[in-house]
Amino acid sequence: MKQYLELWALIVSIVTPIIGGAWFIWKKRQSAIQKNYKTLAQAWTNEGDISSKETKYITLKLTLENGELYGSLESPQLERDYEAHVNPGWFSSKLEISELRGRNLIPKATIKIKITGNRNRLKWNAQKLKDVDILPPNTILWPWNK
Repeated sequence: MKQYLELWALIVSIVTPIIGGAWFIWKKRQSAIQKNYKTLAQAWTNEGDISSKETKYITLKLTLENGELYGSLESPQLERDYEAHVNPGWFSSKLEISELRGRNLIPKATIKIKITGNRNRLKWNAQKLKDVDILPPNTILWPWNK
């Protein structure tokens, strides 16, 4: 009986810190994702950087409403604005860009975006570009206050 109690105490002493550590990491992850929602919910652009050689200018306007992060993608090269939907993650987020034709959303691009700098830059890295040669494959976006 004594051996079973010692074994039980050993199991509890090993499992308790593991569960506590997992809970701590889970809470940190949730907090970071919530912070990303708030940081991403603004307008971003790659225009105005004098050191950039970028020729494909875009403006990404995002709104946080009812737990959804969505908005529009504007560019002088586009005939009309595209729809944008963001799924924020811990280290990076997934941006889905679609074109609204009638009642249908036609996927145009999947972009991996990552908040960098002093949480005031957005690194844009295209994962899938579907017949959209006017969007930059890689660029840095800045907050746009207009």
